[in-house]
Amino acid sequence: MIFLIGVSFGLILGYGLLQLIQAKKDRQFFAITEYWVYLPKEELPPQDEVMKLLLGGNSPIGPEEGLLLSDIRLHVGLVLRSKNLHVFRPDLLDESVVATAEQLSLISECQAVAKLRFLSEFKLKSEAHLKLMPYLAYAYAKLADGKVVYDSTAELLMTVPELLDRLKNDREAKGAETHLRTVWKTTANGGKAETHGLVKKGLPELITLEVHSDERLLVTGLMEDAARQLWNSGVLSSPIEVDSFNDRFQLILSPVNKGLAEVRILRIQAQ
Repeated sequence: MIFLIGVSFGLILGYGLLQLIQAKKDRQFFAITEYWVYLPKEELPPQDEVMKLLLGGNSPIGPEEGLLLSDIRLHVGLVLRSKNLHVFRPDLLDESVVATAEQLSLISECQAVAKLRFLSEFKLKSEAHLKLMPYLAYAYAKLADGKVVYDSTAELLMTVPELLDRLKNDREAKGAETHLRTVWKTTANGGKAETHGLVKKGLPELITLEVHSDERLLVTGLMEDAARQLWNSGVLSSPIEVDSFNDRFQLILSPVNKGLAEVRILRIQAQ
């Protein structure tokens, strides 16, 4: 009997350790999707009006996305211009954020930002958040006369009509074209191409080693194709093979460090 109790206790302890190990692995996961909606007034629309707009009529938002509206991973906050002036200065954002004259003019009229964030440190069971978040941004803009929407994860500024056009072109709002960008960052001796948006799926962003400026077009195109492959598969893999300009290339990813995977690009020689 003592032997059986010991075995049972060992099994329970072993199972508990496995659960702790798995939980630790899960906590290494990180996904974030964040939108800022620039508003002319210092107030948010009532939550019930937002839910009614999202879930009523011909809205593509269904029960799976609707459940996230009460999920603790979803945060909605109000940022006031009077206390956070830097948020209303697109020139202080990353160099990849390009603001048009129209966007700057519209932002100058705004007094607050509705900050909408979905953040998960555990593996996602679905991609419902990808669909919900841009529609949620549009709902806040529509109800509160929002002027400009900033996808801070992809580092992309849009007018509200531009966001609406994106949603019309991708009604399910889960495509790479809706969430993902590849940008060029200038360096002392050339530049680097990097992705913005893969983290929405819990994947690391990609960044190349420094390359010459005359390779910008080729390298940026290769990174766009590689990022799209990762987005569609949802799984981090290396190497990634991409065809471009009648050549085949391998993109080899380094181990992930602080949410980034450095990329080396090799041209595959024809046999």
